[in-house]
Amino acid sequence: MKKLSISICIALGLGFGAEVKAQIQNRGEVQDQEFVIRKDRVLTLPVQPRFYEKLPVLPQPKGMSDFIYSINFHEINLPPVQLEAEPVQKVYRPERMDLYPGYLKAGYGNFASPLLEARIMATEVVDWNYSIDLQHQSFGKGPVLDEQSKESHTTFGGSASYFLDQVEVFGGLRWNQDSYAFYGMDTTGYNNPLVDWAGIPDNVLNTIKVEGGVRDIEKTGPFSYEAKLNYRNFKDSYAAKESEFGVNALGKFRPADDWLGKVGVSYYFTNPVGENFEENRMFLAIRPEVGYSYEAFQFSAGLNIISEDDEFEGKSSDFHIFPNLKASYQFAEEFGFFGEFSGDVQRNTYYSFVMENPYLGPDQQLLNTVNNYKIAGGIEGQFQGNFHYKAGIDLSRYNQYYFFVNSQSDSARFDIVYDEKVSVYNLNAELGFKFSDIYSLGSRLDMYQYDLSQQEAAWHRPTWKLAINNQVTPVEGLIVQANVMVMGGLKARGEVMDPTDSFYTSPTVVNLKTIADLQLKVDYGITDRFGVFAVGNNLMNGQNMRWNNYPVRGVQLIGGAWLKF
Repeated sequence: MKKLSISICIALGLGFGAEVKAQIQNRGEVQDQEFVIRKDRVLTLPVQPRFYEKLPVLPQPKGMSDFIYSINFHEINLPPVQLEAEPVQKVYRPERMDLYPGYLKAGYGNFASPLLEARIMATEVVDWNYSIDLQHQSFGKGPVLDEQSKESHTTFGGSASYFLDQVEVFGGLRWNQDSYAFYGMDTTGYNNPLVDWAGIPDNVLNTIKVEGGVRDIEKTGPFSYEAKLNYRNFKDSYAAKESEFGVNALGKFRPADDWLGKVGVSYYFTNPVGENFEENRMFLAIRPEVGYSYEAFQFSAGLNIISEDDEFEGKSSDFHIFPNLKASYQFAEEFGFFGEFSGDVQRNTYYSFVMENPYLGPDQQLLNTVNNYKIAGGIEGQFQGNFHYKAGIDLSRYNQYYFFVNSQSDSARFDIVYDEKVSVYNLNAELGFKFSDIYSLGSRLDMYQYDLSQQEAAWHRPTWKLAINNQVTPVEGLIVQANVMVMGGLKARGEVMDPTDSFYTSPTVVNLKTIADLQLKVDYGITDRFGVFAVGNNLMNGQNMRWNNYPVRGVQLIGGAWLKF
């Protein structure tokens, strides 16, 4: 810039000097002039904006023209494809089901004990189905005086069903005969010449049951139902007999997947007859209930409405109404809890009593047991589907709680006595385990405590009970079962003989020994149709007196074979 400035100045000076010289020549004279040259003067030129030339606008492309394809057909002579259909060679082997219509099982063991089981049934269901079965097991000898303590059990019956489009009509007929000997005489009477064992007849119990009804076939629909009529006639070798007529109905309604409502109705008219009494008993129960489930939470609420007409001193009313509340929640597969608050009436008949204790005397007072309330709760869970546990506690309050005691007039027979108010505390625990199809275990422990108001002891009621069941299938077709049942804390009401009299006059408490029963069963199917079995009972050879003065048979072995046809 400095050089440019000097050059411009020189150029201007030269131009100006030429002009002056021209003026002098023109005018003909010379004049003095003074010139000033400045080096630091800078000439600044204005900025001129640059002009950009715009691109020319290109012409717009025209649309593409339609393409026209020319298709030429060329005929080629090819032979047709030869296809041959063949079935799939994969072999399907579904699990074989037991479709044999007939089954026969026979065996024999010590104590002169034949065993026979037989059944025949329809295997193809079209419009109707049926089944007929027969079972018999007897013991010609018993634990006391051989034939004088024999026992026998026989049942024969059948059932049939007729299927309509939506309804099944069903019915059945069954006859049972159980024979027991009254061999439970007090040991002090064994050497008494007045006791004629051969003259004591057996008590043969005969029962006939008839039932018929209807029920829906589709159980998963919004509404399902079942209704039936039944009749039972019972008679023993003495003067006791009882007839019963019953009606049962149950309806279920499912308005949604998580809601369920149901109503159960049952009515029974019973006519028991004894040596010194005959009465008519009525029992009506209506049980409405609604249930709700949400994921792992389940809840049900209902009522037990009962009307019964038993008569005894101090009874307040024939009508009872109790709540029935149950809830459970499974926090996880490994842990959950359950609870219950309910009440009910346990219907007792002479038939139900004699099925529990077959050595009852003919004349008994028959009363139902009222469960005023039951409070129960506990925990349960499982691990990996193989291990299952459950533990709980419940408190129940009863009226007319029944017990069995030896009769004062005949020690070989039992009477029923009641306690007006009884509280029962129960601690229980269950443990189960299953390893594939090879081994399974099931067990339960119960511990009881009784708070009585009238009786001296809870006669013939256990204070603890343990049951363990094992099943092993080591090889295909072989099943081995080992079962243990232990019961303790049993007390009986005994009698002390007056030395001056031949009758028992003073009652006393008798502590019965702990019952321990070990059972072993083995069943082996040689083929699908034929197999053998063996059963061993009371392998520890204990007396196991469940009822006072009645020891059971010792080690008992039965073996035989079975056949399907």
